[in-house]
Amino acid sequence: MTDDAQTSKTPGGSFARVLRSPGALRLVGSLFVLETGSAMTTVGLPLLVMQRYGLGLEVGFTLAARFLPNILLGALAGQIVDRNDPRRVAMLAAIGSGLAALLFPFTTAMWQIQLLALAIGVGYMFGFPATMALRPQVIPEGSELEGNGLIVTAERVPKLLGPALAGPIAAAAGIGWLFCAEAATALAAAALLTRLPGVAKTAAPGGATETPRRGSGTERQGSVAGVGRWLAAWARSLATGARDLVRMVHGDGRLSSLTVTAFTYMVALGLGRTFLAAYSLRDFASVPAMLGYLLAAMGLGGALGALAAAAFRRWNQGWVYILGNALEGLCWIALIATGEWYLALALLFAAGVFESIASVVYFAEVQKRLPADLQGRYYATLVPLSDVFLVAGTVLGGVLVERAGVSWGAVLVGLAMAVPVLVLVTRLVPERPTATADAEPEQEPEERAPEAEADADRTAREALEAEAFRTSGKNPQAEGPRTAEKTPA
Repeated sequence: MTDDAQTSKTPGGSFARVLRSPGALRLVGSLFVLETGSAMTTVGLPLLVMQRYGLGLEVGFTLAARFLPNILLGALAGQIVDRNDPRRVAMLAAIGSGLAALLFPFTTAMWQIQLLALAIGVGYMFGFPATMALRPQVIPEGSELEGNGLIVTAERVPKLLGPALAGPIAAAAGIGWLFCAEAATALAAAALLTRLPGVAKTAAPGGATETPRRGSGTERQGSVAGVGRWLAAWARSLATGARDLVRMVHGDGRLSSLTVTAFTYMVALGLGRTFLAAYSLRDFASVPAMLGYLLAAMGLGGALGALAAAAFRRWNQGWVYILGNALEGLCWIALIATGEWYLALALLFAAGVFESIASVVYFAEVQKRLPADLQGRYYATLVPLSDVFLVAGTVLGGVLVERAGVSWGAVLVGLAMAVPVLVLVTRLVPERPTATADAEPEQEPEERAPEAEADADRTAREALEAEAFRTSGKNPQAEGPRTAEKTPA
């Protein structure tokens, strides 16, 4: 038995140490309850907006407002977390998001809902990096893999559990109670963080502490100009990121096509969120919060699809990716042909399976085809650009679904998923030459091995003859021309 196997079975193994760490369990529990409440608001917010105001451009902006702060100010939030105690930042972010969610049922105008949605987005913008910064404080050294595995699980499971719970809560008490549930989970998440160890603020060089300065009118004017410069810098950073992304994937047809279709899929995802809310209200008005059940079905399918992806290991991965996206698009389009709740759930379950398989292929292909030293930069550039496309799809969804109708909305979602991969089929399918294929020409020297051995023997005999000439007093170099003269031209 190896040492590794013995270590994993002993009571003091890495995973056991995480489970025995109260701080790690509190952080994991805080994330779990916070994400569960957030998933309920994901169900409640579009239903509340559409029931009160219908569809339109304003609805699209409202649903997208939660993503805007992280797109525009994510880097600034990271700097603030670095300069302060992340535990306090995470607690304040959770409490602020919970209070904002609690106010949704009391709003009387669209702008109020939009403002609260922005506030929740600001809470997430600060809360996520703050909780991630707490990990080194609570996860035992040497148990990083196990600790982060628990954290990822705490973030993923609520995306299935939250929507599934939203249906019974809405049916028993009404949609407004979904926001009360998020407020309660946010307070519980903050309470779990209270006993975590704080992180001391880094002192300024030389022991000096920074003191706040009150700005004059000139400084305030300069701050306005600074905002303009920041916006210009943000736009340049997006443009620079897009250019760097093109350079990284240039020359690999499959990798560049995967990247392009990742962006178009985010547009389809934004459209799909708006469509599903309208679809649940139109076709299943008698089932409270049917949107939650639909999202839960997709989450369950996604979990199983990730496990099923390994079964297609021997297939051409380009075809697997194309079929995954195309079949998912067909599932969305097929929603308009059914009026039964169980068929709708089955179709979205299948859509989740296909989406997850395609996602696994995408990440695996990026890992195989992109050099390891570029992968961090690739994703750091991809994520903010993807959020921009997601917001664009969400905003457009409110207009397109309103004007084209719910049924055509399903068609638009399906086409946005299927058409790009079908257009790029000639770039996605061909395999890049593998290491084995590249090595085939090098097998030719092995086939010529007997000739090489004959040349070596001839060289050895000539060396012996040269030695014999030397010992007999003859000059082999003088014999050379004569030998050459005898050689046929």
